[in-house]
Amino acid sequence: MPKKSMGWYHLTQLLKMKNVNVIAVVEPFFLGICTDVPPQFSTFMSDLSKNRGIKFVKSISDLDDFPPLTMVLLAARTSDNPLLFEQALDKGAKCIYLEKPGAPTVKELERMKNLAISRTVPCRVFLGYNKNVTRYVKEAMEFSAGVESAHLEFVHNNAYKKSELVECFTRNSEGMLKNMAIHELALLVSFFDVRVDTVFKITVDKSKSEKLTLGGITDFSKVSFQVTTLAGASATVTADRCAGTVSFANVKGGGAEGKIVKSFACPTAEETAKVEAQKKADPEIMEYFLTQSDDYDMLKTNVVRAFADGTDAGDVATIDVAIEALKLAEFATKSLMRQL
Repeated sequence: MPKKSMGWYHLTQLLKMKNVNVIAVVEPFFLGICTDVPPQFSTFMSDLSKNRGIKFVKSISDLDDFPPLTMVLLAARTSDNPLLFEQALDKGAKCIYLEKPGAPTVKELERMKNLAISRTVPCRVFLGYNKNVTRYVKEAMEFSAGVESAHLEFVHNNAYKKSELVECFTRNSEGMLKNMAIHELALLVSFFDVRVDTVFKITVDKSKSEKLTLGGITDFSKVSFQVTTLAGASATVTADRCAGTVSFANVKGGGAEGKIVKSFACPTAEETAKVEAQKKADPEIMEYFLTQSDDYDMLKTNVVRAFADGTDAGDVATIDVAIEALKLAEFATKSLMRQL
């Protein structure tokens, strides 16, 4: 849906990239089961079909086999990804960009990885973990290199009201660590060599954590925990569903118990002002598209360049990172549930 769906925003950015030629959009809902298609979608589809020659179909199976250098971006429901992924491979996709977490379970992600590498020409698979490339995380990590006994804390905040938590728990029934905090776990996997088999201990901060059962679902409204590896590396993840819209990367000196030397915010006051101006100009667009626009663009730019040139995609998460992050989410959830 224009201005509302992640797929639409990815498409708008791809259309602006000079080294990308968008050939088709797959839309199962509006072109399939929907009986009352919104006029804004029909207009959007008509304009792109006429002016850019882009095909709109309801299924990947409706497309011809893909040309050799074809990338597929999947921004569907997580539960639909495994089937769509296999269909894309069968059509000849050589690069697939998946929205996080990629699949509902570790087993499904591992199967998808094996399918991708089993092809005559293996398919490269990347995940849309935007915090792997975001400004405030990079600034914090670079700054921490000059701090004695530095310890990083990644703080992820959402702006739910307490009264909205029942709906939040129901809509995100996979749990906080598989959804909201999965970005931070991907950071631990990518930059701290955290794996389930390298974890020495997970220590919860009970003063910053709360476990609730709402609508028959037990999950965290907020949680803070330190992960320490067998090699001695450590980092802290803090997530709070009801703490506002600003997230942070905090650099502490003197270890995990030390004081914060510097805090890096997302968005900054300047970024917030820019987003507010954009919202005023286009009040219908989802705010988080604007807040994270640069990250989304950087992810796709890096993936497209790496695919076209056969090079590395830098800090963009691969499917291996996604598998380890999902394993870590399941492992950490069990540990934290026991501790709270």
